[in-house]
Amino acid sequence: MKLFSYKLVLSIICVNLANVVCLSKFSLDSWNEKVIWKLENKNKTISVAGSVPGAVYSDLQKSGTIGDILQGFNDVLTRWIAYDSWTYTGKFNVSAKNLENAVAQLVFEGVDTVAYIELNGRSIGSTNNMFVRYVFNVKQYLQIGENELKLSFESPVKFAKTRSEKYFTAPDCVPDIYNGECHANQIRKMQASFSWDWGPAFPSVGIWRSATLEFFNGAVIRSLTTHTEKRDSSWFLITKVYLQTGENIKRIKGNLSLYLSVEGHQTFKAGKYLDVATRDDGTIEAEIDMSISSNLITEWWPNGYGDQRLYNLLVFLTTTEKDREISYKHAKIGFRTIELVEEDAALVLGNNTTAGHGLTFYFKVNGYPIFMKGSNWIPSNILPEIGENRKTINNLLTAARDAHMAMLRVWGGGIYESDYFYRRCDELGILIWQDFLFACSMYPVDPDFLETVKTEIEQNVIRLQHHPSIAVWAGNNENEVALRGNWYNTKSEFEKYKREYITLYVDTIKPIVEGIDPGRRYLVSSPSNGHKSEEDGYIAQNPYDPNYGDTHYYNYLADSWDSNIYPQTRFASEYGFQSLPSIKTMRTATNRTEDYYVESNYSKHRQHSPAGYSFIEAQINRRLNLDKNDTKYFEKFVFYSQISQAMAIKTETEFYRQSQSNWYTMGALFWQLNDVWQAPSWSSIEFGGKWKMLHYFAKTFFAPVLISPRLTKTGDVDIYLINDRFVPIIDAKITVDVFNWSSLAPIRSKSYPADVGPLNTRMQATFTLWNAENKDEFFLRFFLQAEGVPSSPYNYLFPVPLKNAKGLKKPNISITVQKRDDKNNGVNKFKININVDTVIIFLWLEADSVDGKFEENGFVVTEANFIVDFTTQDAITAKELEKSITYQYYLQ
Repeated sequence: MKLFSYKLVLSIICVNLANVVCLSKFSLDSWNEKVIWKLENKNKTISVAGSVPGAVYSDLQKSGTIGDILQGFNDVLTRWIAYDSWTYTGKFNVSAKNLENAVAQLVFEGVDTVAYIELNGRSIGSTNNMFVRYVFNVKQYLQIGENELKLSFESPVKFAKTRSEKYFTAPDCVPDIYNGECHANQIRKMQASFSWDWGPAFPSVGIWRSATLEFFNGAVIRSLTTHTEKRDSSWFLITKVYLQTGENIKRIKGNLSLYLSVEGHQTFKAGKYLDVATRDDGTIEAEIDMSISSNLITEWWPNGYGDQRLYNLLVFLTTTEKDREISYKHAKIGFRTIELVEEDAALVLGNNTTAGHGLTFYFKVNGYPIFMKGSNWIPSNILPEIGENRKTINNLLTAARDAHMAMLRVWGGGIYESDYFYRRCDELGILIWQDFLFACSMYPVDPDFLETVKTEIEQNVIRLQHHPSIAVWAGNNENEVALRGNWYNTKSEFEKYKREYITLYVDTIKPIVEGIDPGRRYLVSSPSNGHKSEEDGYIAQNPYDPNYGDTHYYNYLADSWDSNIYPQTRFASEYGFQSLPSIKTMRTATNRTEDYYVESNYSKHRQHSPAGYSFIEAQINRRLNLDKNDTKYFEKFVFYSQISQAMAIKTETEFYRQSQSNWYTMGALFWQLNDVWQAPSWSSIEFGGKWKMLHYFAKTFFAPVLISPRLTKTGDVDIYLINDRFVPIIDAKITVDVFNWSSLAPIRSKSYPADVGPLNTRMQATFTLWNAENKDEFFLRFFLQAEGVPSSPYNYLFPVPLKNAKGLKKPNISITVQKRDDKNNGVNKFKININVDTVIIFLWLEADSVDGKFEENGFVVTEANFIVDFTTQDAITAKELEKSITYQYYLQ
């Protein structure tokens, strides 16, 4: 093994070498002006420009054939598109020099979904899985000069129905309130495209990821996987390279070289000579091993726990047959260890007899147990091709990072996200719990279905495996609990569906995943009891057993601000409450005044969760006072729904963080981070990127160091100190300030000594409330003073429902704005000065005419003046921003 400079490695890129031929690629994407795409429906009454990447809904919008699909009722008014058949036709030129190559391959990175492909009038194959890369050998079909490529798409709705008639698998259809389509489980397509309880149905068709023609004589590097292992003072790196050539080439000869940049501007090289026979499909794998001193490696850490150091890995194949030809693949990799620890809970919890039964369920990263704070990710757009938008992805992932999240669960009804998504997760330190794309259904197991699933799983595990952000694989979303709980009336055929469940997730998917990626845990389902479910034959009697695995918990009937309603769990991978999006976001979907009522046809149409508004209203009414006769009832309903959601998730999340101390709860991933349209949902970020109050609250309830109170059933307040740092907190002081509702000065205060170990939570003290007769007249504020802790946010506790609080006054609020001098990357920063004369609950600032963001919002105001920062890319003055700012707050 030799050392090289990284610049030397880069200099061998084929374009700089006269004696090496670069593998030739001809992009069929629309940015290439040499390619012209056309989209037509079956009877050719519609003919418009097509896009690659693209799909039918987005292309019809671009052409003006249909309007904004997210406006009004357009999700159902444009449904005819999903029932028609569509054809994408592309024309491009091929040169004689291109056809001198031994191999010509047509590569589709993503086709949605069932398509029949012709090249120059001759059939070359078909597709039936939007999650699969398709490669066709097409040299015999190409011609010098103009070529025509045609993809004829079958209606996904009709295809799914036809398959269901032959291979029916429960459930039949989604609930009517979804306004969706049936039999999504029959087609390997984004399951949410047929609708969900948070989203509309847009069963699109199209070439949703890039398409390319490749010309070469040797072979191409398709993918690579990396396996890292730390042994003593060295890191061992095993790189497996996946090669592919044409069907007319049976052997690959060449030099395979690997270059890894490390610390100190050094580059390691390893390589081997290949002379190997390929399989019938032209594929073969080769391994290169390397060891690196740990002194030259900085470990990769999740967000909030350390740096996210990534290293460039370059792999080159230089063939020795005929002309020397080079193919290369670049990846950024991180070195870290991760394991999902499921061991006897008594070993961790010791003499805690209430929680010592069962198994733990936690992630250990680089040898340390990490409490996973985060959320659940759904597709960033209901149209997958638009969901690849890098700005949207970056804004959402950055928002997750800014709220101290260390893990996102990529939910099983969506898509395997883009390479850019996972790369940004690597860079931001966001670990990914990756579901495979099966959700809330039983699934067929006929040979055709299983065959395409095998390809899907193999390709995507190989594609994603090298990312340090991938933490765990899960076979499906909620299908184990659905079968055990008889969600789809499968009880009479339980044994049949159990056999099929095991066939798909255990016999088919499990060995593929564990064969490619033995270093990561494969969970058969989420939620599940982990190892315990496997011991119980994969369908546990109670998949929600609090002593094992992960749980999904939803309860809209109880008082969500009361932490005593929440059950214990080892790991909370889903939990949530709905709220409405802001009026500003709603205006992007409708401007009709008559729509802005809870009982309007529009509002009912947008609410896909059965009894959703009733649950929201019930949660509001438990704690807040909202008069139905108020002239601004709808505006307050929207605002109060966000207050209620934020407080409910705050309460539940802090309960889970507190429970690290007595139940070894080690994860809290609330449902859900993002939205696909302007509608009621469980999200913390609205469609378009506006933060709800919940996301602002997450910055506090996920803070690395937090004082967290719990009001017990007896009326006392247990005070917890949460420490997500690698160092202990010692000789600290917790102060409890008691405020009445009309004074900005505490009426009394009490302090307690505090300490807690690293990466730990401990109850510190109990503040007695039970004998207070005037609990409706005051609330509590908690804060921490500790050396070495630069910041720990205030936390608050309201002893009684706010609708019963006595003494809240209408405030006088003064707001002035100053522009900060520091301007970075075109971002303007402003300082918002706020002065008040009384306590304010949930002060919410808006600047609807400006595209920007407050750094904090939804304040419990206990100080006469405070400052909040505002950032925007708009070119505005401080006075203009000041005039645009409005506010809301809770007042009885």
